[in-house]
Amino acid sequence: MIVKDDEKNDVRGSRALQKALDAVGAVGDSGFVLVPSTPTPEMIKAGSQAGHISPDLARVVYRAMLGETTEP
Repeated sequence: MIVKDDEKNDVRGSRALQKALDAVGAVGDSGFVLVPSTPTPEMIKAGSQAGHISPDLARVVYRAMLGETTEP
């Protein structure tokens, strides 16, 4: 199997690698993004500032958006 890199050069790859690349591409094409299950400190700070809420509440909101429980 041959895969092209950003410069359109041939890159040898495995079938599993190609399937993984196809899956990642499909996620991006669908309009979804992948996010960490635990927000980084920078994410908490940005959410806190944007929402004018405490960092603790920003963390609860983030977890709720991922469909996780909001229990501490």
